[in-house]
Amino acid sequence: MHLIAHRGWAAGDGENTLASFARAAGDDAIAGVEFDVCRAADSGALMVSHDPPARAEGTLALDDALAFLAGTELRLLIEIKQPGLAAAVIDKVESHGLADRAVVFGFARVARSFPWNDPRRVRLGVIVEYPWTAGRWLRRHRPDVLLLGWDERAWTRAAFRAWWSCFSLERLARRHDVPVVVGVVRRRRDLEWLSRRQVSAAVGDIDPMRGARA
Repeated sequence: MHLIAHRGWAAGDGENTLASFARAAGDDAIAGVEFDVCRAADSGALMVSHDPPARAEGTLALDDALAFLAGTELRLLIEIKQPGLAAAVIDKVESHGLADRAVVFGFARVARSFPWNDPRRVRLGVIVEYPWTAGRWLRRHRPDVLLLGWDERAWTRAAFRAWWSCFSLERLARRHDVPVVVGVVRRRRDLEWLSRRQVSAAVGDIDPMRGARA
């Protein structure tokens, strides 16, 4: 199972920054970085940010992020936060020679606007919030990657484990030959549990997993 650093490995340097990506690139145990993309309100430029910044100035541009990441061996999980950006993001990924290392994904409301019926220039994925919708997404759109949510609340972790078995998500993923990515993981024991399942990768907050709360 691959470990993907959530919004880079921030460690006080700020998430979704070149510093957080450089920190992740320097650790052999980290296979890739996950980060968010949206448009700046003032210019419409594609920026690396969880929320749309009011101004592009002071926020990492997607072009700058991709130029840096092209010089590493990291895999890229790129979450698109707004509908209608997929084609532009895919063009950027291709222009930096990163198509073979990248997955472009989003929550269902965003992923519905992805170019599912076009030839896949970059792998596409969807975050499935409810397990009973996974089969429909797999049959209708054939995503290249299936992403499942995981958080700190005890009941959601218990629900995920039940869904993994009761809704046969593991068998469903095998039947459709689609890798499963889970996130966001913050505890080492959760990471270890996932590693024993048929999970391709886990997106995690690195410091909590390795620190006192791991």
